[in-house]
Amino acid sequence: MRNKTGLLLEVMRKLAGNAYISFEGELHDFRVMNIPGASSEETAVLKRNTTWPKQDFTVVPLEPSNLREILPAIGGAVPRRIFHIQIEKDGVLQFAAYDSFYPGSIVFGLALDQRFIESLVAQEIIKAA
Repeated sequence: MRNKTGLLLEVMRKLAGNAYISFEGELHDFRVMNIPGASSEETAVLKRNTTWPKQDFTVVPLEPSNLREILPAIGGAVPRRIFHIQIEKDGVLQFAAYDSFYPGSIVFGLALDQRFIESLVAQEIIKAA
């Protein structure tokens, strides 16, 4: 992984609109719960991934109108204290970065097509497979 924050930002831009993003980890110092519509409840698609020890969990609407609020609410970059990030769009999981973006723990759904992945490689956000 070359640029976790860049990857998250590009994916959020691509998927924004009728979407939700979840964060799981040590969130107590972040302002993510202050974003309108934020909830600590799991959804049908976005579930907790750590059962022990139980981590903070927040789901936030991912819309073009609040895109600029989300990254600053987690400190402006993807911190190590956020262990899992998931994004669902139209009721389908389209992105997941588990275990703090550990290699092999990132999932791209069908909405993030090959052209999008190639653009991430070209921008040197991710490494070619």
